[in-house]
Amino acid sequence: MLKHKTAVHEALCDSFDTPKAVEELSKLVVLTNTYLKQPESKIKIPLVRQVSQYVFKMLKAFGVYEEDDVPNLVASDGKGTNVEDAITPLMNALSAYRD
Repeated sequence: MLKHKTAVHEALCDSFDTPKAVEELSKLVVLTNTYLKQPESKIKIPLVRQVSQYVFKMLKAFGVYEEDDVPNLVASDGKGTNVEDAITPLMNALSAYRD
């Protein structure tokens, strides 16, 4: 994640190279999707949450979504939400922005 986060930061510092920043966010999302395909017992929810929050933070900076659109990976009853279901809005927002 750090590699892509750094690349996004560098792209934005380079005269707001938005296409490069979105490309790096897209790569991060692809890596996250690949990560989510492994057995659920191997998935670290805090890592997925960290990626999700970062990508949403960047998309919010670009004006792609509203504050209440961030998925909550822990339901109000304290039980975890299906990670793939929780991160789907993120994937849709990034895809729409990229297109």
